[in-house]
Amino acid sequence: MAVTLRSDPPRQPAGIHVEWREGVLALPDPFPLDSGESLRAGALAWQCVGPAQAPLAVVLGGISAHRRPCAADGDGWWERQCAAGRALDIRRYRVLGVDWLGGVDASTGPRGLAAFPAISTADQARALLLLLNRLGVRQVHLVVGASYGGAVAQHLAALLGARLRRLVLLSAAHKASQFSLALRHVQRALLDLGGDSRTGLALARALAVLGYRTPAGVEARFGESSRDEGVLAWLAHHGERFAARFDAAAYRCLGASLDTHAADPANISAPTTLFGVRDDLIVPIALLRDYATRAARCELVEIDSEFGHDAFLKEDAAVARLLETAVEAA
Repeated sequence: MAVTLRSDPPRQPAGIHVEWREGVLALPDPFPLDSGESLRAGALAWQCVGPAQAPLAVVLGGISAHRRPCAADGDGWWERQCAAGRALDIRRYRVLGVDWLGGVDASTGPRGLAAFPAISTADQARALLLLLNRLGVRQVHLVVGASYGGAVAQHLAALLGARLRRLVLLSAAHKASQFSLALRHVQRALLDLGGDSRTGLALARALAVLGYRTPAGVEARFGESSRDEGVLAWLAHHGERFAARFDAAAYRCLGASLDTHAADPANISAPTTLFGVRDDLIVPIALLRDYATRAARCELVEIDSEFGHDAFLKEDAAVARLLETAVEAA
């Protein structure tokens, strides 16, 4: 396993040595998948940040997230929660993130290929378990999964068993909602009509972004704006920015992975904190309430938010309180 170890003095908290490690784990070849197919020459890219012997927190985000919830240049996807002085303080914890299999970053993905095997959320978790074992991790203090990462986190928690002290799931349930299945079906239809073009991908992502928010939130933000400078420009910006980084094959792969996600909360022994948004269109609060009734040791924290599914990225104070309580209880 290739590993890079470095320190960045501008990001070093005084008196505490924070290591910035990253590497690529070569998966067994072939790597068996839930679909019955195998991934050949598979690799899982990762980053781990924090003091060498600190408790480990695995942090997993949505399909557009990557191995850097925090980054040396301050451009991680979750800097509001994973940084010095934040809820997941890199002076107190090691924060581990990965690039998704089937995505567009440094882990193995389709890279525009038409023939790429289906990757399930359980497949992602098995690869993560191999990484934890290779890193010599005996106990995981916390697994935090949001959206797609929460689906993967459920399977990882079941695999870890007593090795995991606490699980936190943000806007993630044990199965896909019917609304989200329908939304992703229309997104794939847009890709089909556009011949998997960048324009089609931008439109598909714009539709997804609209589903991540709420009608009330969109109205509150853009109700006084002109047609071309308001919500339409906002959607175009998000779609085009995503299409500049992603490709259609990866979007199809990870979207299908969400469609087929299924986990049994009863298989998870670690105490679990669920974070749900009553206004979430993608993961309805009813699904999370159902999850809580099926899980052995679970508490559900509900909030109202005009940000809907995106609340885990936007409701900083509420999410920070939840994470701080979880890490202290673990």
